[in-house]
Amino acid sequence: MERKLEGQTIVVVGASSGVGRAVVEVAAAGGAKVVMLSRSADKLAAAAEGIESVTYRHPVDMRNAKDVEAALSAYDCIDHLVLTAVADENARAKPIIELDGEDLERSFDKLRGYFTVIKATASRLLSTGSVTMMCGAAALRPPATGFSLLAAEGAAIPGMARALARELSPVRVNVIMAGVVDTPIHDNDREAIASWAETSLPTRRFGQPSDIADAIIFAMGNPYFTGATLTIDGGLSIT
Repeated sequence: MERKLEGQTIVVVGASSGVGRAVVEVAAAGGAKVVMLSRSADKLAAAAEGIESVTYRHPVDMRNAKDVEAALSAYDCIDHLVLTAVADENARAKPIIELDGEDLERSFDKLRGYFTVIKATASRLLSTGSVTMMCGAAALRPPATGFSLLAAEGAAIPGMARALARELSPVRVNVIMAGVVDTPIHDNDREAIASWAETSLPTRRFGQPSDIADAIIFAMGNPYFTGATLTIDGGLSIT
């Protein structure tokens, strides 16, 4: 790992598992000061095990503005913000006739959380820094049924990122649009998803958190990359 991130402060939201945990591991190995945010204190503690570099952990719900502000109050200068947290998207994967108002309301949770954290960090971000948001590839290629809200949520995040890339300039703002990745969201169907990926995706493999983390590290480190959406989906969007 190149030491481009050495000495930099990186805030990772959704740091306790999956892609967020993978980003923490790579960034810490690169010498960064990593601030880990997630809802569960126990999961954060477990995620920090085995990471040699010093990390800072704050259990917080990204939708709670007061708690987010309190968690970040100790960090006057932030180099990079990484937003990987999910909001139980699969619970809303159902046909529109089965969706209700509460499903619609919950579909905004990720956007709400991202908004809340970006607002809290905007004045702390260094001009050479970046914001990297993660969203799902359902916006590009939703399955036949059941993904209307997930597709809408996925499409909203790149739109916000493009606007913020201009508003927060020279801070860079980008999106990593991920395909099907082996994270805890698939705990109940991991074997079936893996089998599908290995036979149906052009890459013939189930995406791993490290695949997406590599793209996030690139987005943080490339000073000429902003206002963009980078799709890392194993070829899902072309099938």
